This record gives sequence, C-alpha cells and structure tokens, in this order.
Amino acid sequence: MDTLQSRLLLATQTLNDLTGYSSIEKIKRQNDQLERELADAQSRLAAARAAYKSLNTLRASTQREANTLLARKDAWSPPDVERFTALYRSEHELDAKVAEATRELTEAEAGELRINSALTTGILRRYHEEQVWSDRIRRMSTWGTWGLMGVNVLLFIGLQFFGEPWKRRKLVERFVEAEKGVWEDVRREVGEVKGLLVEAREGRAEENNGLVGGEVLGEETVRELPVAPEAVEVGTAEMPPIQVEESRGCGSWREVILDPSRWRGAVQDLYSERRIDLRMRDASVLALEGAVAGATVAAGVLFIALRRP
Repeated sequence: MDTLQSRLLLATQTLNDLTGYSSIEKIKRQNDQLERELADAQSRLAAARAAYKSLNTLRASTQREANTLLARKDAWSPPDVERFTALYRSEHELDAKVAEATRELTEAEAGELRINSALTTGILRRYHEEQVWSDRIRRMSTWGTWGLMGVNVLLFIGLQFFGEPWKRRKLVERFVEAEKGVWEDVRREVGEVKGLLVEAREGRAEENNGLVGGEVLGEETVRELPVAPEAVEVGTAEMPPIQVEESRGCGSWREVILDPSRWRGAVQDLYSERRIDLRMRDASVLALEGAVAGATVAAGVLFIALRRP
C-alpha cells in the first residue's frame, strides 16, 4: 500500500511537472508562508500599538501632574519637590520609551505593509499562473481532441479500405473451405444418382426388349397351350370388385346435402395443408375464372342497383 501511494505521488508530481502546475504549487506554498508571516506581523503591530498607546497615556498623565505641581510652585513643600523631581525623571524616561515604541510601531506597520503587499502580489501571480496553466491545458486538450479525431478517421479509413476487404476475404475462404466437403458429398451423391439412373434406364431397355420377344413367343404359346376351366374359374373368383362404392349409387342431391359424411371430407380437404402439383397454365386458368366470376357478380350487382328505382 505504501509503495502504491508513493508511486501515485510520484506520478502526480511528474504530471504536474509536465503540465507546469509545479510552479503554481510553489507559489501556493510561498503564499501560505506569507499568510503566516502576515498574521505574526499583525500581532506585532497590535502589540506595538497597544504599548505606544499605554506609554502615551502614562506620559500624558505624568505631564498633567507635573503641570499641576508647576501651577502651585510657590507653595511647594519638600514632598512636592521630590514628587516633581520624580515626575520629571519619569517623563524623561517615558519620552525615551515613547520614541522607542514609535520606532517599533513604525517598523511593525512597515513590515505588515510589506508582507501584505507581497501576499497580494503572490495571489495575483498565482491567479496569472493558473490562467496560463488553464489555457495550456485547454490548448493541449484541443490538440488531443483533434489527434483523437484524426486517429478515429485513420482507423475508419483503414477498416473500410483494408480491414473489411480482408475480413470478407477471410470469411469467403472459410466458407469455401467449409463448403468444399459438402460439394464433394453432393458431387458423389449426384454421381451415384446418375449411375442408378443409367442402370435403371438400361434395365428398362432390357425389359422392353424382353417384353417384345415375350409377346411374339406368348402368342404362339397361347395358340398351342389349352386353357383349363379350373384356372378360369379360379381367376374369376380371385378378381376383386371394382369401385364398390360406385355400386351404392350417388343418390339425389338432397340426400348428399343432408348427409354430412358424404361431403365433410371434401370440404375439409379444401383448406387442408395437402400439397398438390399444379401447372402454370392451370393456375392462370383458375385466376382468370376467378376474375371473370368476380366481374360477373360485380356487374350483376351494379345492374340490379341501377335498375332499382
């Protein structure tokens, strides 16, 4: 964790050096130091002003007392003389202290003014450097955006003119490789079907040849061989009945309509999914018949509507 934090700080410092933010950090530290010095100078100035004010107050009171004693100089007593001497000595000392306090107050005011001016200059300098840094970052961001757009355009052109054709070519190659085996199987099966068709055609030709020869031979055999009456009876007995349903008779149309079992299958077959083979000519005929029937019905309805008063 410490290593990661140190690396993060190092990366941040390197980034600040590259972007020029380190100088702003230095100015910020200088301004912080100036703010602390200004606070100390203001404290010294306040103390110097308080000392100067107290000394002036004490000197003023001493001068008033001395002036009071001087006003009744003719009536001084020995204690008044001693008091005046002490006040004079104290006033002399206070003058020296007031002068020292005045000098300290002047120095404190000058120091506070100097530090305040330096702090104001530092703040303005920091503001200027931050503006320059912001403009630099904005300019770098603009160039970075243009660079990214250029890279995107180059990537788009590369993909459209190089990547997509290569991708299509690879897909076609894979498709050809995948379909190669299928085409081989199809060719093999087609070859087998052709062979079977040729064999069937040859066998049918041989059967036709055999039938032609058998007919000639059969006529002579039939003429020579007698027909047994038992065979005729057996053959007649084994013949199946043809169209047994037709022997029932169709019945009248009323019976057909009243008996659903006769027409239900035909109706269900009309909408069934049974596939039928239909020629194009038959489909065209059906379409024309439907169109003619529809036109006839429409003409009849129109004629009736026009004839109605």
